[in-house]
Order: sequence, then structure tokens, then C-alpha cells
Amino acid sequence: MRPHAIKSALIALTLVASFIAAPAMASEVVNRGKCERRGEVVVGKDGFEYKCTIIGGGLKWVKGKKAASGSASSSSSNNDAKYANVTGKIVIDGSSTVAPLTTVAAEAFQKVSKTQITVGISGTGGGFTRFCKGETDISNASRPISAKEIDACKSAGIEYTELRVATDALTVVINPKNTWAQCLTTAELKKIWEPGSKIKYWNEVRSSFPRVKMALYGAGTDSGTFDYFTEVINGKAKASRTDYNPTEDDNVTVNGVKRASGGLGYYGLSYYLENTDINKGVQIDSGKGCITASAENALNGSYTPLARPLFIYVKNSSAKNNPAMVPFLNYYDENLKTLATKAKFIQLNSSQKAELDNKLAALRKLVG
Repeated sequence: MRPHAIKSALIALTLVASFIAAPAMASEVVNRGKCERRGEVVVGKDGFEYKCTIIGGGLKWVKGKKAASGSASSSSSNNDAKYANVTGKIVIDGSSTVAPLTTVAAEAFQKVSKTQITVGISGTGGGFTRFCKGETDISNASRPISAKEIDACKSAGIEYTELRVATDALTVVINPKNTWAQCLTTAELKKIWEPGSKIKYWNEVRSSFPRVKMALYGAGTDSGTFDYFTEVINGKAKASRTDYNPTEDDNVTVNGVKRASGGLGYYGLSYYLENTDINKGVQIDSGKGCITASAENALNGSYTPLARPLFIYVKNSSAKNNPAMVPFLNYYDENLKTLATKAKFIQLNSSQKAELDNKLAALRKLVG
């Protein structure tokens, strides 16, 4: 899938089953919808499980076993009944990194309410473009909003609230057959990815590496992942070599690295944890030794410089005028720990969660 196609794509979330009781994000669906995330499992109307699987270079639903009795029943929160009569439509777009977390929240909330939610993956930059035009209610972001985007929102009269919802460890990945690049320094990453880089073979990165041709996959230019990676590795946001395979869809990188023995790419930790059988994570040495991408290392500060905060941006007028918005945000907040675990995200620590609660309380007060 090409970036331009991704920009206009919306993932229609009509899935209506519990995210807790069923295995691997299982959901009961009217139809299976688009297979977007490898490993996702849904329960069809025929009572069978369908798993999103890489086949022939793409993602397709594969029919599995008969679903266990009660696998699509709700068992989330005892407080879910308060959302039963919530109605409305919510439009969300932005970061493909944050999308899995917000998607899980949206699927679960649609189960306990009468709300319709769509989640797009046009990238952080693409999402902010739509958000600042007033086209969306919430924008997923894998970086803070930029000064240019702030001005665009201000010019359009769009006021918003920034909410940090998780932490990420941007993960550099290689093909499982790669036995030499177990750890790369940030200087070596820069050598590979900096503007004008002519690196084409692994032995040009380090002389002890074999002469295997590299196949580079990375985030598209509308992605917050691209902005963050280029800033911390190359020293300037959006500064990158251009002769690589760019995409706003992390599944494209997963599949590309899987197929190329010399493949190298990068994306968020949650996608890596779903694909450890077909991609292999690279340890990163920023000067204090080789560190593995993990939740623990992101939170303790040792995984530098690729640990980063993840956000959602809420349009204040939508929170005030859309009756589904505040209930959805409350649900997101109340169940964030479970949602983050289910979507394989790094949970907020206690102080970060307290800050989120305070911002939501201020937002509720603001919109009355």
C-alpha cells in the first residue's frame, strides 16, 4: 500500500465484541472488514475465528477454529452500563503508531455504547492537516504538534487539548536471518539514514559485516515516526536519505524486512511485539552499551534516544458539542491500563497517569 493511498484510508470500526474476554483482540463482527493488523483475531457471524495473517505479501483473513462459547461476550468494566445510551459519531485520524491503541479503545467503546467511530492512519502530519481543517475530532500523534501545525489550527479557530496516552520504544528491525547486526550504534544508524547516504551494503556500515545488499524500509514523510527518528538520529527532523521504501503503514515495513535478508527498518514497539517471529529487533548503543527495545528500558531511561511519548489531540469544540466525545475519553482513560496491555503499548507511569486525569478533568470543566 502506498502512502498516498494510506492518507485517504479510514479503518471502519464496526467491531462490537469485548477486548478483554476474547483472545488476541477478538471481536464479533457483522463482516470481517479490512485486515489491517497482523495477529488480530475476529469472530465472524458464522461463529468461527478469523486471524489477520501475512499471505503472498499482503494481509488477509484466515479462517480458524470454532470460537469458544461466550468468547464475544462483554466482560470489561462493571461501569460500562453508564455508556449504554451514548450516541454519536467520532472521526479520528493520524499516527499509525498510536492507531492500534485508539482502535482497541474504539472497538471496546462501540461494544458498550451506540457510538460509531472511524480511525484513519494517514500519519501524524497527515492527521494534523485534517485536524487543523476541522475534519476530525481526535488526532493520534507520535510526536508533539509542531509550531507550523499550531499556527494552522489557530488560523482555523481550532482549539485543542493534548493528552499523553502511552510511551513507545521506536524499534529498529532486521530480517531474522541477519546474524551480524545484533547491535547498532546511533552513529551507524546516522551513517545509514542521513541525507545523501550512499550506504548500500552491510559491510559499508561496519567492515566486519558481510557484503549483503541492504533493503531499507521506514516511515513516510507524513509520519510522526519519521519526524522523531530523523531528529534524534540525523539531528534534524525530516532530514533523511530518500532512496528507501517509505510508508505510513507499519505492516509494509514488517513484510518488507521479512522478505529481504538484508532488510532494515524501524517502527513502534507495539508492532514489533506482534511480529517477533518475522522481524528481529536490533539493540541500540547510544554510548552506554547495547540496549534492547522494551517497555522496561523505555521507562527507566536506558533506551535512548528512541523512547518517546505518544499522544491524542482532542478538538475542544467536538468535546463540547459531540455527546459521544467526553464519554469516549472517559472510557479511554478508565480502561487505559487494560487497553495498553491489550494493544502491547507501554503504560503511563503514576505521575503521567495523574497528569492525564488532571487534563481530562480540566477538559470536562472547559466544555461544561
